[in-house]
Amino acid sequence: MPRDLNIFVCDEKIFTSLTASFLPDDIPYEPAWDPRDDHDSSPDDTTSPLTTRWAYAARPWFPLVPLNPSFDGPIFECLNHSMFSLRTELDSQGKHILHHDIRESWVELEKKLLWCQELLGAGLLVPWETKLPRPPAQYGYQRSHSDAKLAKKVALKSRNAFLLIAAVCSWYIMSRQYRGSNRPWKALLVDNPRCPIPAEWVHKLSRSFVGDISTKVPRTGAFISSIHCPWELQLPMFEHFSIPIWVHIKQVAVFDLKLRHYNPSKEAIARAIEAQRTSNSAWGQNDSAWGKDDGVWGKRDDGSQSQSPLGWDGSALGWGPAPEAPQVDPRFPVPERLSGQKSGEDWKAFFARRLEENKKKQAKESPAQRQSRESREQAAKSHNIPGKSSTATVFEWQPQHEYGDFLLRIRLIKAEVPSTWGNYSNSTRLYDSFRNEWDLCDQLDPTSTPDGDWEEDFFDVSDPIPDPLPPPPPCASIVAASSDYTEGIERFVTHLRFHLGFHLAASTTRSIGGSTAFDSWVDKQKFSHVCNIVGDSGKDVDSISDMQQHVITCFVGYLVTLPATQLSEIPSDHWDLAPGTPLSTSNAFIRVSYLDIPGQERLYIIQPSQSRSLVPWKLVVPDAATAVMCLRRDWGSDISTIALELLKKGITFKTLQPMAVPPSARRPLSELRTYSLGYFRPPFKAVYADYITYEQYRHEFMKEDRARAALLRGGILWRLALHSLGFDILPSVLIGISQDAVPFGQMLSLNGETHFDDDLSEEEVDFICGTYYVYTNNGCIEKLSWWPRPQAWAGSGLDVGFWSSRCEDWFQKRLENIRQGVSRRRDSSDNNGPVNNTRWKQGLKFNAATKKFKKNLDTACSNFLATKASAFTDD
Repeated sequence: MPRDLNIFVCDEKIFTSLTASFLPDDIPYEPAWDPRDDHDSSPDDTTSPLTTRWAYAARPWFPLVPLNPSFDGPIFECLNHSMFSLRTELDSQGKHILHHDIRESWVELEKKLLWCQELLGAGLLVPWETKLPRPPAQYGYQRSHSDAKLAKKVALKSRNAFLLIAAVCSWYIMSRQYRGSNRPWKALLVDNPRCPIPAEWVHKLSRSFVGDISTKVPRTGAFISSIHCPWELQLPMFEHFSIPIWVHIKQVAVFDLKLRHYNPSKEAIARAIEAQRTSNSAWGQNDSAWGKDDGVWGKRDDGSQSQSPLGWDGSALGWGPAPEAPQVDPRFPVPERLSGQKSGEDWKAFFARRLEENKKKQAKESPAQRQSRESREQAAKSHNIPGKSSTATVFEWQPQHEYGDFLLRIRLIKAEVPSTWGNYSNSTRLYDSFRNEWDLCDQLDPTSTPDGDWEEDFFDVSDPIPDPLPPPPPCASIVAASSDYTEGIERFVTHLRFHLGFHLAASTTRSIGGSTAFDSWVDKQKFSHVCNIVGDSGKDVDSISDMQQHVITCFVGYLVTLPATQLSEIPSDHWDLAPGTPLSTSNAFIRVSYLDIPGQERLYIIQPSQSRSLVPWKLVVPDAATAVMCLRRDWGSDISTIALELLKKGITFKTLQPMAVPPSARRPLSELRTYSLGYFRPPFKAVYADYITYEQYRHEFMKEDRARAALLRGGILWRLALHSLGFDILPSVLIGISQDAVPFGQMLSLNGETHFDDDLSEEEVDFICGTYYVYTNNGCIEKLSWWPRPQAWAGSGLDVGFWSSRCEDWFQKRLENIRQGVSRRRDSSDNNGPVNNTRWKQGLKFNAATKKFKKNLDTACSNFLATKASAFTDD
């Protein structure tokens, strides 16, 4: 139910609040520093925070300081002292110090509260600039002083510091309850394995001003300027728990959109001003003096605009009639503003139009303009990265997954240019000297080799900050050593033979049809690049002679440079898919048939050739290249053995099990337990402790029976699941589907018979990849993940259909970057944290030739099975 917006007028200033019905007695002086830039000017004493303060980004716990608390109850009664009740004593040097009975009780309480603060904050994502209060001891209650009065003053200042620690603990408790933590906060304290806190003490804490976050405990709250709200993540939480928040409405054109619901209408302001004039009571003491904002901002009941008594209008607050949205074709993504791309215009049409426009510009330019343009053109020939002082604009043509990889022209900010430039070559960078613009577009030369390597510049390994230590993990979990993960990775020659169908005795090196593109491509390739294109790291190729390397380069060159219509012209001594080769859709052990399901891509079923399958499920692969690869192997006729080999190599497949169940057996996914790392507001900063927490939660999730679906998915999900479980778990995956497969898994009909298999929801896929949901300033949600999600992995330079040695090299390097390069503190920065899908796609492109080669390989395998295989029959 929406709350009324209370409006207050004080000293000709307008304040609004959704959670407070009166102003505090004393309104603090508004600091002159810019709260958006200066995070270190918040008060560090123990007295100021005891009354209402202005919002500081560094102190989001300020509003939770208890207001005028009574130090009663068994936990805080030791703090119940005044200048008159405090006792002091003389130390060995004749100086005055707080009496040892009081001092010892305060030391004990400080230790307990600081331990609670550490446990409650472990694993929570808090704003990176947050500063916690200093411990009470640092204010001097354990020190000796020259006279008793000074010792008492210092002790009372130290006593106030306990309230600041209490506020932080309350803030952590509130954050956990607001975000729906999986474990009650009291359990975190009681069940801690290192130093559990007695349940009775925790229960007493829950009844004090620390654990009671209801409105029964008055708190100081905070003032926020309407120009800027530093608490994007905290403000909704404070509103939810009715923490007093007042917004100072300033008569300026800038109004923070996050505070939009605090912006009063002009009529409400007028009513509040008028009530203040006619009332003899102070604001906040006479209900009739309050203004209530019940109408639409800036409009009378009849819909007409009104004039504010203070002379404010809609433009002064930045509001006005919304412009009409431009007409766009819903079949295509909306072009980025100022990109120059029209709705539905592909990259070819864009460059063709620009070419015509530039011809017209050239016909009209003056000699001076021509000289300046030609000078820019000459300088651009070196393809140097535009520096910070460069005036050139850089655009990247990025595929939009939701629109069939339609390319959208996206402007790069200067910080993105250095890390993106190396993903392209001279032939995929185009300079427009008329506009001083660069275009980076893979489609200009799909077979080009990038200048740089993402592994060197996408994530940088900086020296980690050694302290503080990450929080203790939520549970103990033993993960296999990284050396155990290479069991399924094959050597380069085996890869060529079985995955690509290359004849090792091949000798032909001629071009097809006199193709200059083929000759040019072969001439400029290093053999290490060729290995990378097909997914190999190139570490075990020393025994391959120079002549064999050249032949292999030519074979890969055919797959990269030829159009799909000419693949049949690849020499038969190179390829087992060339016309006239003996490869068949069945061999002595297995046969492959296809199955077409309406609305889905064709599936391929692998069955024994001579006998019935001994497993209760059917082995189904969605990839034609995988089906053909199985035909090349000598894995026997045991389907479970074949499936285990696929599982070891990170190849996608399904284990569809036939079952007859009533319709009521299917249940909505909403009934499944949701796994998520949470929703956050910017600025969002994940640190190494957050990665440790995510990894341990992932290990726990992988113990679920239905989590076997992650291993069946192959690719990056397979690798992350393997990191949690190890190779020894793989045989158990093939026992059969889990109990969750029927109610929540995938259901397919094969020849009229219902089949089921385990599957993952989109949220579970995001969770496995370590995804955080972060609200953007326009109210949308951006997904930031520690690891690439399947949408970014598919079609990348590592997506070769199986887990290759290059995939493993990349994974280990990324893992090391996280372990060594991710900040340990939120007040530092690095480039190794979670990123969005666009950055993952950019970083995983590597060589565009990989995508072309794989596409041609899939096309050839699909054509082979379409002409040679028969439709699936369950016999």
